[in-house]
Amino acid sequence: MSLSHLNSTDIARALTQLQHELLLAARAHDWQRLRAMDRQLLALVQRITQAGAKDQFSAQLSALQQNYQHVLQLAKNELQRTELQMAQFHKNRPGVVAYQQTTEGKTP
Repeated sequence: MSLSHLNSTDIARALTQLQHELLLAARAHDWQRLRAMDRQLLALVQRITQAGAKDQFSAQLSALQQNYQHVLQLAKNELQRTELQMAQFHKNRPGVVAYQQTTEGKTP
């Protein structure tokens, strides 16, 4: 597959735009959109790789790698936050259940 029929400016622009959207989705915690952007970027990078044009887009691919690391860190932070919330929920659950039963007139 050759990229000769494709405009390299359009490909560079698409890489930049998809990276931007990927970062926006991660910052907004829009995980479904993030997955969609990830799939689109993967498909575009695969096309570039299969065409042997990685050198031509090395600057954009390097920026993509840096942005991807940032997105992964945002996702890890969100996972940690969620895990902490779940741990807190499980820690407080017996007290919440007892309170709920008391307010509903039931005894534990």
